[in-house]
Amino acid sequence: MFFRFFSLLLPITFITQLSFAQDIARMRFDDNFSYLQNDSLKTVWKEKIKFMPLGNQFKLSLGGEWREQYQSYENLNFGEVPAAFTTDSPHQIMHRIMFHANITWNEKLRIFGQLNSTIRFLNPNLINSQVDENQLSMHQLFAEVKLAPSIWFRIGKQEMSLGLERFIATREGPNTRAAFLGGLLKYAKSNHRLDAFLTNPIKMNTGVFDDVRSSEVLGGLYFQRAFKPSKANVDLYYLYLYSDLREYLFKKGLENRHTIGFRFYSALQTINYDVELAHQSGTFDQLKIDAFMGVWDFNIRTMKDFYAGFSGNYVPGDQSTSDNELNTFNTLFARPPFGQTITLNITNTINFSPYIRYLNSNKYTITLRGSFINRQSISDGIYTPNMSALRPVVGKKIISSEFNVGEIFAIDANYFPQKNWSFQTEFGYCIAGNYMKDSGIGNNVLYFALKSAFKF
Repeated sequence: MFFRFFSLLLPITFITQLSFAQDIARMRFDDNFSYLQNDSLKTVWKEKIKFMPLGNQFKLSLGGEWREQYQSYENLNFGEVPAAFTTDSPHQIMHRIMFHANITWNEKLRIFGQLNSTIRFLNPNLINSQVDENQLSMHQLFAEVKLAPSIWFRIGKQEMSLGLERFIATREGPNTRAAFLGGLLKYAKSNHRLDAFLTNPIKMNTGVFDDVRSSEVLGGLYFQRAFKPSKANVDLYYLYLYSDLREYLFKKGLENRHTIGFRFYSALQTINYDVELAHQSGTFDQLKIDAFMGVWDFNIRTMKDFYAGFSGNYVPGDQSTSDNELNTFNTLFARPPFGQTITLNITNTINFSPYIRYLNSNKYTITLRGSFINRQSISDGIYTPNMSALRPVVGKKIISSEFNVGEIFAIDANYFPQKNWSFQTEFGYCIAGNYMKDSGIGNNVLYFALKSAFKF
């Protein structure tokens, strides 16, 4: 209870004092305040905390984040909630505060540490997800050494993000961001970059400094190349997962999964495209893995700052429960592809999502989207972004011949009054399809969220 009270009060002391604009990155260890090194006018303390010399060789930078998010649901998870829940229509405040320190030595070595506190208020239901609450943790702590002008090696507890986060995500939307423990070798020069890594995901717990290393192993290579002047970009990757924690249609076993894929996409211009294809192989228990993913996004600028387009996916599910193959695609540690209205993954779905978007990169981003989702195979269920089963549900109908999952209509609006402040609101309405009604409780879902974040 002390940490709930303390973490809620602490950010108030920073509200009126730190409203200054700096180069703040999405991954806070990528913050860049090097311009202060030669700025003779940095006399106020709120600039000094970004560049504080400690002797001749060491430099210290401090920063943080405070975010509050209000969420309300009507018929959470289509009304299919655990029996221990008090309500299927909760409202809640999701509170997050993070502080970090970055110490560098002679531009060749640095230590980065970040504390995290996430707490859920108002919701009377039991906390059954690691993304909701983690009262206090050492979210990141790593050492990074510069081996050569374009090569760095990082080891320790760290966040990771690859591409559009269809496999490895920071998990920014929910309350608690994701972290991994391991090593990362990074090469970056000019218009290309290569990351090689071997890690264990971190299992978050709700208490104080009680996170543990997962038994899963995640490794891989991720290469990015930008081609100029055509502004085309390509990502090539190989990912490896070793796990005995995943479950596919109530089947458990040891999983060795290999993912090979590529992403081809444009820089933001009049006509934009993003296509990603991937294939998975390996073994799950006694089954051979053979799975495929296709994802796309196309849009065109119709007038200044306005875009119209469509995205979608074709990701087949398991084709038979009696053969020697598993065709279920595993998105590993992906971001939620359909927002937070419903916790649905793209595995075993065919989806078509037309949208319109207003994009003013300095101030506003507004997206109005409809998503029309069906199952691809009746021999497989559907999954959450962390690859737990969404349907079927134990004790309910297992085999269903219905395909339609539902239709989601959502609007997501972001406002950035300055680099430190951001505001976001999200509204979503999901009409439950015949498959949801046939396999359990299938009520329509209504979702609303309002969040404010302050970063310094």
